[in-house]
Amino acid sequence: MPPNLDRMNKLPAPARFFDINDLWYFANRSAVRFLYSRPVTANQVTLLSLVFGLAAAGFYLVPTDAGLWGAAAFLYAKIFLDNVDGNLARVRGEVSRIGRFLDSLTDFLVTVLVFLAVSWRIYHETGEAWIFGLGGFALLSCLLQCSYFVFYLVSYTSAIGAYGKNRIDERVCRADLEAVRQGRLSRMGLLLQRLHGVTYGWQDRAIEAFDGVSRRWAGPGGEAEGWVAEKWFLTLISPLCLCTSNMLLVVFSLLGRLELYLVFVALFGNAYLLGVQVLKVGRARWKSA
Repeated sequence: MPPNLDRMNKLPAPARFFDINDLWYFANRSAVRFLYSRPVTANQVTLLSLVFGLAAAGFYLVPTDAGLWGAAAFLYAKIFLDNVDGNLARVRGEVSRIGRFLDSLTDFLVTVLVFLAVSWRIYHETGEAWIFGLGGFALLSCLLQCSYFVFYLVSYTSAIGAYGKNRIDERVCRADLEAVRQGRLSRMGLLLQRLHGVTYGWQDRAIEAFDGVSRRWAGPGGEAEGWVAEKWFLTLISPLCLCTSNMLLVVFSLLGRLELYLVFVALFGNAYLLGVQVLKVGRARWKSA
């Protein structure tokens, strides 16, 4: 039986919005169709994406143009597989909490190592030690921008009941411990959830607090159901996803302008996030006036 490729999407058709990240996965349907009947699990695809991500970080340490091209190639392979793993799991009906946390932890590790490698390469080329400060701020910005997008996406999917493997608050709770005792969650899954809390918990709390402040500024509009169900807003913030950030790095790598990528993420990315949030708050206030 051929795979039902419509199940690749997390959202049912009426709830979908234009996500700019979909542009980078033009061959994902072919990849899922190829892997569907083969003995390859979605988690194995995730681990392969980790290998490619680590290879990309390594190539950034090679101080030649070939090093940049290799890094760009492996980073794009990581981006592509990072989408295919979830698509494959959904088509097969094999979505799991382990896969959810494994994917997120892989993203975090690769992102940190790539930013470190990029910063080291620029320092090696320029001798300017302050570049590590720029790289650190750009890394922090990238992580928060990604968490910002994920927070509102998960809020949206939770509100419409479309996807149950992600939670807004991923801290280990009593229900998780009970799931382990009942065999519904493995100890490996619990371990990955705890690691997720260490790596992403501070980001989730920061974005949740930011959302709380925004809701208060929005007045009655911040309490309306539409606050987390606006497709136009999700489309506008989709460029802040890690996938698009990585695609920008691929482009800047091919252009040989890594320092511009760090500046772009640190300055434009944060300015764009704040601008869209101001627009969201202003629109909510106007609608409730």
